[in-house]
Amino acid sequence: MKASVFVAAIVSITAAPALAGNLTPPADPYVPPPPVPVSDWAGPYVGVQLGFGDFDLDATLPPPAGANIPQVINLGDDGFLGGVHAGYNWDRGTLVYGVEGDIDFTDISFNTVDVDSISRLRLRVGLDTGSAFVYGTGGAAYMSGGGGAISIDSWGWVAGAGVDFKLSEKWVAGADALYHEFDDVSPSGSVDGMTYRLRVSYRF
Repeated sequence: MKASVFVAAIVSITAAPALAGNLTPPADPYVPPPPVPVSDWAGPYVGVQLGFGDFDLDATLPPPAGANIPQVINLGDDGFLGGVHAGYNWDRGTLVYGVEGDIDFTDISFNTVDVDSISRLRLRVGLDTGSAFVYGTGGAAYMSGGGGAISIDSWGWVAGAGVDFKLSEKWVAGADALYHEFDDVSPSGSVDGMTYRLRVSYRF
């Protein structure tokens, strides 16, 4: 009888650590991290812009009465400009491209020759870096204005670069720098120059 009790005690002592090992709580279940938000620039937008322009006018006028030498005019001016824009983007992952139209009204003038407005229709192509869209742009431009014997109503081209930053999924702030050239100024001349603008857009 004593031998049986002794054996039972030995068995219980040796089994206790094994039973204790089985009481370890199970590991927490694996919870995958939330997906990283994907930046999307696709869709229509509208906005306003405000900036600064610096332009030069080169023109040749017919000689005045009684003279044989044409009048050569070389004038420059800078001033503020502002207007509205609208466009549409397509997003292909890293690549973003779109089309945009805009118009700026200016206070730039070459003595009596006023630059009333500059309109543009441009392509934009660039990279989606997450919260920013960095792009190059180019297209057609139209300048309206004139004074005296000179009309600067003329088609030309525009090219430049810019960047847009997402303030939220709806609001975007940006900036661009654009070079313009208009070669059909009447009676014979051209206008060229740069604009530098800050922009705010609303995405639909």
